Amino acid sequence: MNYQVIITPSAKADIFETNTWLLENRYSVADKWLWSVSQAITSLAKFPERCPISEESASFDVDVRQLMCGKRPNVYRILFSISDDRIYVLRVRSTRQKRLIDDYDDE
Repeated sequence: MNYQVIITPSAKADIFETNTWLLENRYSVADKWLWSVSQAITSLAKFPERCPISEESASFDVDVRQLMCGKRPNVYRILFSISDDRIYVLRVRSTRQKRLIDDYDDE
């Protein structure tokens, strides 16, 4: 089964923000990063269940899975959910960033 992959506005903003930073600070890797994230997201159309449930999942009403992308020390977590025949890419975050549950715990 092929899933339709939908990138949410939050995930688009994450990708844009990271790519902008890379273009300004590490220009030589910006294109490669964007390509690898795009390929990883596209790969979710087939067998997204291969990805483990993220620790943030407990804070949401749906299972949130994660796909790791990149090589150390520049690894990114693609957080997504599965609903029927759709994949919703929720966020794209560096492994160095606080977990989403940490953000909610502060409230």
